[in-house]
Amino acid sequence: MSKLAEIVSSQPSDLSLDEGIDGDKLFLRQLKEEEIRAKLQEFAKELAQVKAERDQQ
Repeated sequence: MSKLAEIVSSQPSDLSLDEGIDGDKLFLRQLKEEEIRAKLQEFAKELAQVKAERDQQ
């Protein structure tokens, strides 16, 4: 397996179409999604770094 992680960069679905989600909940959901994406990207970078270090040995 040559790929450690694949970052999905597609736009999130239009959450405003969901019924029952008010503006505040929508905003908080979007913030949480951005936070999770940032953490996943950082994790992918760390994995790539570890792999590169192992390959050098």
